[in-house]
Amino acid sequence: MKGEEFKLWRERVGLTQSQIADRLKVTRATILNWERGATEIPEAASISCEILERRLKQESPDFGPLTLVYSDTLMFVDAIGPRGQGATVRQEPYVSNAAALARVQQLWGRNTFYNPFIIDASQATVWNTIELEKVMQGYHAGAPTLINLLRAIAQSVRSSCASDVSGPSMLNSAKFVEREKWIKEQADILDQLAAGGLSAILRDPLQIDRVHAKLQTFGKPAPDGLVSNVAQAMIVLTRGPASGGLNARLEREQYVMDYRGCEITWPRVRIDSSRWTVNIVSSSFGLMAKLGGRVVIHDGVSIKAAVARARRYIDGAFR
Repeated sequence: MKGEEFKLWRERVGLTQSQIADRLKVTRATILNWERGATEIPEAASISCEILERRLKQESPDFGPLTLVYSDTLMFVDAIGPRGQGATVRQEPYVSNAAALARVQQLWGRNTFYNPFIIDASQATVWNTIELEKVMQGYHAGAPTLINLLRAIAQSVRSSCASDVSGPSMLNSAKFVEREKWIKEQADILDQLAAGGLSAILRDPLQIDRVHAKLQTFGKPAPDGLVSNVAQAMIVLTRGPASGGLNARLEREQYVMDYRGCEITWPRVRIDSSRWTVNIVSSSFGLMAKLGGRVVIHDGVSIKAAVARARRYIDGAFR
């Protein structure tokens, strides 16, 4: 790897010279010399960059789109034993690392879930089966699972609450201490939820929303990116795949399904926790006239039910 190639790679993966130096266990001056071409980049460093890039993909909650691949039974076939029904390989698309890992957590341990691995758009493996097993056992602290995301939010809230709480309101000392205590209590709740595991969280899925609402009230909202990642994971864990298992494509942060000259769309992250909302639009003015303009369909059961209602509505325009 040449110096200019290294610099382009570093910028592509989003690391500063200091950050990449820490990762490769060298000094920032060494990185600077590599990028300037003053010193040659060792082959071992080039190999380390390849390994590091894969680790960065694994640690990024937003990295995607990804495809989860698994079989519904063991892949091994005994050459001398009785032949049973062959395994069926399944593929499920997810918009992000957080959503894909949530689905693995949902399926882990079932007798129809074997040999899972996750690949990206280049067909490169982001997570292999052994790595996913370590994630499920809690041995990968950097994996963006729901548990680790909650811990990350709690840590972020605690580390920044002192500076955020003071703010322009100039609270007196007593109110400052009281509000700081309230904020840290919400961080403690998130840590307790993480410690309780998925089963405890899923018994009352709205408790995370309540914590976020209180943090908003206290003037200390959780980081938007982490909140979005948690929402994606919760949708998968409570409703199945983010696309509802439907044949939809992802465009500009929403799912799009083509149906009889119309587009049925819904957001990748459900905004209203009590219902699913889909929109019906068409580029055909005649069809839009038949539909009566842009149509919004709500359903509190599932995204599949909401899409089914949207299809029936479109079908009605052709009668």
